Amino acid sequence: MKLVKIFKAGQIYMDICPKDKALSYSFPELKIINYIKVAKKILPPIIISLILWQYYLPAQLAVTAITILFALSLPIQGILWLGYRSQSPLPLNLIDSYNRIKLQLIEKKVLSPNKNPNEKLTFESLMKLINLSKIHLGNYFGQNDDNQP
Repeated sequence: MKLVKIFKAGQIYMDICPKDKALSYSFPELKIINYIKVAKKILPPIIISLILWQYYLPAQLAVTAITILFALSLPIQGILWLGYRSQSPLPLNLIDSYNRIKLQLIEKKVLSPNKNPNEKLTFESLMKLINLSKIHLGNYFGQNDDNQP
């Protein structure tokens, strides 16, 4: 059952992640999300061609079955990795950025300044905060107003 929860968390994390190219250099999950979306489009023709290859050419059934299972497992592996990533704690350098963005949102009165010491900072909470900051702070979220061009 834990695997199913991680899979669902990965699907939710796919929807939460912002689709900015600027963030894809810092977060590998944005590239993996793109790979999963491309795989969903490309895999059906590949699997059909593998089945036709099995039918028309004298290939071994085991090789074709293993190849199809491997091709089907790639997006599933990506979603599971996203599920693990969404629940993993933030590294120290991202905690500083998280706190800075959160303080800016508190100053603009978007978030309440409640202090919860048991709050676990995960990548999912960071992505939610980034989405919220994009809405309220614009494209230059996380930067001071003095540094904007």
